[in-house]
Amino acid sequence: MSAPIPPPPAGSQPSYIPPSENQQNPYTPAGPPHGQQSGQPGVQPYGQPADQQYAQQYGQPYGQTAPFPGGQRPSSGLAIAALVVGVISFVLAWIPVINVVSILGGIAALILGIVALRKANRGVAGGKGLAIAGTVLGGVSLVISIVMNVFLGVAIDEAINSAESAAPTVAAPVQPAEAEETAGDEQTVDTEEPAAAPGGLLPLGEAAEVGDYTIAVTGLNLNADEVIAAADATNPAPDGQYVLAEVSVVYNGTEEGNPWMDLSYILQGSDAAEYDDGTCMAIEPNSVVNVPALATGDAADYQVCLDVPAEAIEGGSFAIEPLFSLDAAERAVWEIR
Repeated sequence: MSAPIPPPPAGSQPSYIPPSENQQNPYTPAGPPHGQQSGQPGVQPYGQPADQQYAQQYGQPYGQTAPFPGGQRPSSGLAIAALVVGVISFVLAWIPVINVVSILGGIAALILGIVALRKANRGVAGGKGLAIAGTVLGGVSLVISIVMNVFLGVAIDEAINSAESAAPTVAAPVQPAEAEETAGDEQTVDTEEPAAAPGGLLPLGEAAEVGDYTIAVTGLNLNADEVIAAADATNPAPDGQYVLAEVSVVYNGTEEGNPWMDLSYILQGSDAAEYDDGTCMAIEPNSVVNVPALATGDAADYQVCLDVPAEAIEGGSFAIEPLFSLDAAERAVWEIR
């Protein structure tokens, strides 16, 4: 037991008066005891941790904040668009011809993906993974489309060259009666067109209607190497032998005519091959290239050269037809002397 408290000296006020049972201790914190909830709204329990008070007041755990303003995730529309366009472009990239559209789609997917990725990195948009996927698919589809178109073009060129190389091996059949009439002048063509126009060979100097032109081949120099060499010092030597044709035309069309662009000049060789004016890289003394545009009724005289193997000239013929002609009746053929 503790010692009793001595009474205070007489005439003095006690410095401490123990509280009665009905008197509240001023040093006791207000509110219910620790661990009990207060019945008054807005009053937090005594001794409750600050993180629990923050959670009850603001509705979220202490120390955590909303990842985006307003608690809403930013839109990822650009990233989704980049992914969709990239997937479509990647699928179309494997389809020949149609994959031309994939080139445009790949470019669009790249642009959309890069923009969406930059926004996602700045935190103003979502869908960073979608943006990366769309950018990659767009770039891959662009590369695939370009590579496939290049290979397709090469394959087409090789097929055309193979067809042209194989065509001279096919010769038109010669009927017995025709063989007697031509007297050894064998006419050969490609796989689709006959060697001579209907009615047989024309003598040099005789005119014929070819497209919008009245044309006459007035002369053929079957060995024009020296003439071509003297015409221009830069003219190359022929692979075979230069043939120089003298041509006279009258334009009958309603629009302007250009014999260089409108007509094709062909030597039908005795080796079953055809050699057009595209084989000659030289400049003629009176070149067809220098002929001005012709109006209706205008006439012109000019020269056209061809590079032909020497052994293919004898027994051949010279023909003129409209450029890109598919009708054998439009071809006029002159004899070679």
